[in-house]
Amino acid sequence: MVKPVAGLRAGVLRPGYIFSLFAVMALILGTFAFYGLRQSRIAMLDTMEKGALSLAEAVARAEENALRAEENAEALLIDRLFTAARLVRELEQRADVDSELFKHIAQENDLEQLDLLDSQGQLLASSGDLEEGERLLWAAEMPVLEAEGELLFEQEGPVFTAAVARERGGGVLARGMADNLLALRRSSGAGRLVQEIGGGEGVVYMVWQDLLGVLAASRGVEIIDPIEGDAFLEQVLSGNKSAARMVQYEGDTIFEKVIPFRPVGSPAGLLRVGLSLDAFREQEQRGRLQFVALVALLLVLGLVGAGAVTVRQNNALIAAAYTRIQTYSSRVLAQMADAVVAVDVGAERGRVQIFNEAAVQLFGVAESEALGRPLEAIWSGELVERVLGNGRELQSESCLWRAADGSTRDLSVSASLVRGADETIETAVFIIQDLSVKRALEADLQRRDRLASMGALASGVAHEVRNPLNAISVIVQRLRREFEPREDAEDYARLTAVVGDEVKRVDRIIRQFLELARPPQLERQQVELGELLERAAQVSEPGAVAKGLFFQRNFAVSGEIWVDPDQMQQALLNLLGNAVEATERGFVRLGAGDAGDDAIEITVEDTGKGITEGALERIFDLYYTTKAEGTGLGLSLVHRIVSEHGGRLEVDSEEGRGTRFSLVLPRGISNGG
Repeated sequence: MVKPVAGLRAGVLRPGYIFSLFAVMALILGTFAFYGLRQSRIAMLDTMEKGALSLAEAVARAEENALRAEENAEALLIDRLFTAARLVRELEQRADVDSELFKHIAQENDLEQLDLLDSQGQLLASSGDLEEGERLLWAAEMPVLEAEGELLFEQEGPVFTAAVARERGGGVLARGMADNLLALRRSSGAGRLVQEIGGGEGVVYMVWQDLLGVLAASRGVEIIDPIEGDAFLEQVLSGNKSAARMVQYEGDTIFEKVIPFRPVGSPAGLLRVGLSLDAFREQEQRGRLQFVALVALLLVLGLVGAGAVTVRQNNALIAAAYTRIQTYSSRVLAQMADAVVAVDVGAERGRVQIFNEAAVQLFGVAESEALGRPLEAIWSGELVERVLGNGRELQSESCLWRAADGSTRDLSVSASLVRGADETIETAVFIIQDLSVKRALEADLQRRDRLASMGALASGVAHEVRNPLNAISVIVQRLRREFEPREDAEDYARLTAVVGDEVKRVDRIIRQFLELARPPQLERQQVELGELLERAAQVSEPGAVAKGLFFQRNFAVSGEIWVDPDQMQQALLNLLGNAVEATERGFVRLGAGDAGDDAIEITVEDTGKGITEGALERIFDLYYTTKAEGTGLGLSLVHRIVSEHGGRLEVDSEEGRGTRFSLVLPRGISNGG
């Protein structure tokens, strides 16, 4: 028989036991709640730290892109200066030159000044005014220049001067301003992005500084502690490892993340990101109140439900803070000009996690369609396999990509691997830069410089040929008029006629040379696009029909454009004539479409024999032709006309299938009105 314990009734607990039970529950759950708050604090600080690192990485990428673009622009300027100087040296060796010619060359090549000095430093010709003091400085450099052959000088401004030695002593000086380099530097790079990011929500400041002082800072930052004398900052700078701390700024405590920042060509420095702790304090204060409420509710009625609510609220606050940091990163990704694609390398191997707007434009796939799909379904190739299959990172690797519209894109691909705590690869981040437009502009610029140089040379040759040609023409006319042979009169008349005809043909070629070297001034006017195209079609269609070809029209746009109608008509007729000559069966199509940015695209397409890959690179060169009786001037004239209208000429051809020429022209109505 079981006996009840003294002082207790069966089934009844003393109040002390109940209180002790709730006290133990309060202590246990209170301990868990305190631990949860501490973990929440750590998680939020870690989230803020990661967000600051993401912003710093975006700044570093912007600086690298800006430096790369600046180096390319500087190289193009220097190449243009040396090309102009060498051209003048060649012209000066063949004929006398004067200041008027120098002014013309300087204006055509966008030079600041062009000077010709003898070995004593005396000025022989100039496109402008050369001060005596500056002339004496150049005179002192003549011995060095004659010894070296070519020199490059960089002066304040910034100004670059390319000096090329003459065979007769002295040299040619071509000077150009680098204003566009300064403009490029101001409009891009780390400084610009530091100012933009520093004004974001929750960001107190963003500062880039080195041992000498502040290099860039967000708006509103007037005073910031220097690196020297601050042990924490000096340790981060020397240790090459980021760190975080709480600091006082304008009377308030903020969270500061300090990251070593060493862009190429810049001294070692730090990137300091200050983040507001307002949201952190609010969350911490709410956590303390919830802790007290949790214990109180347990002592009164039990705290199981309240504890669950508290944990849920804490998780919601942490998620909100994380979402806010993600918003900053998403905004940076959305505004980046480069395509960014993040791919899961873990359990969901190859699944796309991030696909920014630049990637949408590059691959032609909507973000909603790309997310969750394997990357190989959107973009595949050897570079993707090296990253996803072999776990290798990439740095500015080049590759070609054929887009959905059929165009070939020249891409520069970098890839980074994100590792977890156990050093396993979790995510691969691809940064893809489309270099197609940049390469096309560079090729077009080189082509224009080459045509300008060759055209100037052709002008000199044409003048030298024309004088004896006129004499031959006069002699042939006199032979026809004044002499009559006693024998073989018919052969004599035929031969003199052939000589006369050939003289006329050579004279036409010379006129084309001179037209290329000294193009007439554009006489722009508002022209109805449809009427311009229809006139060209009416002239070219009979020749196509006579060969049994279909002549097609596809005018998808209309309206007025601001062009010289005669010169533009000449360009279209040259292209249409080439298309008819190159096509034996099929069609010749003249079309027009919208090219965006207030521009139109005129296309001439055929199903002819196409252009070989080797010839495709030379078709715009002066005198290059694949025709038995061609002069090699037609496409050069077309390129010159399109360039003078501020447009560009593109060609896409496949041997055996046909050729497509595209003239992209600005409408220019606002300029013309």
